[in-house]
Amino acid sequence: MIRNVLRFLVVLSVCCIVMGGGVAVLYAVFKADLARRDNETKETAIRQAAPAGATVDLEHPLVGKPFEAGAVYLAKGADGKPAAYIAGGEATGYSSVVRVVVAALPPDFAVSRVVVVSQAETPGLGTRVAEAKSTATLWDKLFGSAATEQLLNPFLDQFAGKSPAQFKDVHAITAATITSNAAKRAATQAVDRIRKAVEAKP
Repeated sequence: MIRNVLRFLVVLSVCCIVMGGGVAVLYAVFKADLARRDNETKETAIRQAAPAGATVDLEHPLVGKPFEAGAVYLAKGADGKPAAYIAGGEATGYSSVVRVVVAALPPDFAVSRVVVVSQAETPGLGTRVAEAKSTATLWDKLFGSAATEQLLNPFLDQFAGKSPAQFKDVHAITAATITSNAAKRAATQAVDRIRKAVEAKP
């Protein structure tokens, strides 16, 4: 009996070591590719958050290293003046970490745009925090339209023009309050990073 238990423990230990080693090897092989994809996702979100016509130097953030969690970027307008400061924030939602990128401008640090970088919330409920709806109709798609198509997110669009003190006025998504509050906390963290970066400038 004891011999069987020992044999079972040895086999189980060998299996765990082999599987753990396999996962470690796979991670080592794909680590660079995963990091590149993650950076591409962040880059897209930063560019979406930047005001129209503004340029962002992604290689030289004001604070931190490129694409790190605490990095703060400057978006410059065509006149070379600051159009917005952009930073990321994150908070734990219902079933995942909700990561956002926020654009804001001093002195009141009112938000101009919030973009969700990543989330893995409940499909059909929490995932609505990142879903954009098109203003184009089926008729527009089939026969064309002179109007420019816009993408709207009824939840995220509420942040525009508000400072963190006013985020309490942002209405939560129905049946996804935890996810909505996570997005608010993440946006608050991003604005706090922007404020600290701006105040630290000489």
